[in-house]
Amino acid sequence: MEFNIVVEPEAAWAADAVIFFVFKDAEDYLPGFGNWMASRAAWVADSPALADFSGELGKSAVVYGSGANIRRVFLIGLGPQKDFGVEQFSQAVSAAFAGCRELEFRTVGVPLVAFEGIVLEDRYEHFVSAAVSGLYTFDMFKSEKDKKKDFPETVRFFTAEEPPEHFAEAVGKGEAVGMGTSYARDLVNMPPNVANPIYLAEEARKMAKKYGFRFRQMKRKEITDKGLGAYASVFRGSADEPRMIILEYCPKDREGQKPLVLVGKGVTFDSGGISLKPTGAIEDMKCDMAGAAAILGFFHVLGETCPDIPVTALLPCADNMPDSTSTRPGEVVTSFSGKTIEVLNTDAEGRLLLCDTLSFSSQFEPAAIIDLATLTGGCIVAFGWNVAAVMDNSKYMRNLVMESGMSVGERFWPMPLWDIYKEELKSEVADLKNVGSREGMTIHAGMFLKEFVPENVPWAHLDIAGPAWRKKKTPAGAAGGTGFGVRTLVEIASRIDLEDI
Repeated sequence: MEFNIVVEPEAAWAADAVIFFVFKDAEDYLPGFGNWMASRAAWVADSPALADFSGELGKSAVVYGSGANIRRVFLIGLGPQKDFGVEQFSQAVSAAFAGCRELEFRTVGVPLVAFEGIVLEDRYEHFVSAAVSGLYTFDMFKSEKDKKKDFPETVRFFTAEEPPEHFAEAVGKGEAVGMGTSYARDLVNMPPNVANPIYLAEEARKMAKKYGFRFRQMKRKEITDKGLGAYASVFRGSADEPRMIILEYCPKDREGQKPLVLVGKGVTFDSGGISLKPTGAIEDMKCDMAGAAAILGFFHVLGETCPDIPVTALLPCADNMPDSTSTRPGEVVTSFSGKTIEVLNTDAEGRLLLCDTLSFSSQFEPAAIIDLATLTGGCIVAFGWNVAAVMDNSKYMRNLVMESGMSVGERFWPMPLWDIYKEELKSEVADLKNVGSREGMTIHAGMFLKEFVPENVPWAHLDIAGPAWRKKKTPAGAAGGTGFGVRTLVEIASRIDLEDI
C-alpha cells in the first residue's frame, strides 16, 4: 500500500471512498466533516446511513451517493469523545482499513480536513501506522492466499492547500513504524522450525547490510568460552544452534557517545526444558522471542528514520528443549558476572539468558539499558493481556517508559523492586536461585535481573508477556504476535537524553 499526498482543488479529488471520523452520539459532527458536507457533499447529509450511524468505536459505515469523483464516504466511529485517545484512534483506524480491504477499495482518500477536531499529538503518524496494522495478515504458510490481500493499493491524502509543515515526514515515520511493527509480528508468528536462532541472526545480518548497521553474532563455542554459563545452560538440550545477535546503530556525529543498549529475550521455542510445560501452555511458545522481535522491528524503524541517538541491541537467542544433555533442576551454573545460580526450574530460562546478557552489556559502556522479555505468566495474572510491567533502578527510566508507552497506546505499569524481595532468591548452595515462590513471581524475576545490571547504569526491565501475544482476533487486530514494544521504543528514542540521565 502506497501513501500519496495530493494537492489539488476539492472538485478534482477522486477515490473509491473518502474517510471521515465520527464521535459517538456527538451533538455536532467534527468541523472538517460538517463543513465538507455543507460545501461539497450535501448528498451525504441526506443519507439514511449517516442518520443511522452511532459512531461506536471501531464500527464503520459506507454512505453511497452521487458525487462526481467520490461516490462513497467511509465513516469511522471513534467512540465517546470523553474516552478518546491514541488507543481508540488506532483501533478505529485499524478496523476501518480492514473494512476497506473487505470492500476491495483500491484507492482510499483521506481529506486532511477530516482531522480537524481530532485533538491528538502526532495524529497523522498514528493514522498511518494504524492503517498498516489494520491490513496485517500472515498467510505465508497457507496454500490458498487471501485474495483481498492487495487492497487497498493506494491511500491519497487530499488537500486543497499545501499540507502542514513536516506532514510528509510524519507520514513517512508512521509508515516506518507500521512496517517495523508488522515485521516484528511476522517474526513472532513464524513457526519455530523456521524462525530459529540462526534464522533471526540471518535476518539481523540482512538488515545490517541494508541500513549500514554493525552486525556480529556469537555462536555456541564463543558463548560458552566467554563464560556466559547461565545463557549456555538454556540451550544445552537443543539441536538448534544458539546465537547472540549484536546490532549497533550510531549516527556519524555520535561516535564515541555511550549508547542506549537494548536487550531482548530470544527464546525461539520454550518447552520448559526438563521442567516441561503442560498441554495448553506450550502450543504458543514460539512467541517467547517477542522481546528480540520487537527490538528487530525497532531497528527497522531506525534504519528508515535515522534518529540522532546511538543504539546497541544484544539479542540472546536459543531454544529451551528437554534432552539427555539438558540442564537438570538442582544444577548450579556460573554466570558471566561470576555469580553462581542454582537452577531450580528450567522453565525460568529467560532470566538466565538475560542475566548474562545484562552483565555482558558492560563491554559496550551503556548510557542506559532497557530489556524486553515475555518473562513471566505471573505478569498476565497481575495485569491481564493488555498491560506490560516495568521494573527499574531509575525513576527517570520508569517514567520515560510509561510516558512513552502511553503516548503511543502501549500501557506499562510499575512493580516494585524492594530489598525485601531479595530473601526469596537466596540459595543454600549458590549465590542465587533462579526462582522464588509463586507469590510475587514477576517481581522475583525482575529482582533477579537487577543483580546483574552493570553498576550505576540506569535500567528498566519490561515484562511484555501479556500484550506481546493475542490469542484470538480482536477489534485491535489479527491473532498472534502484536509487535508490542516497537512503538514504545521508537518514542523512547525520540525522548531520551543519554547525556543527562
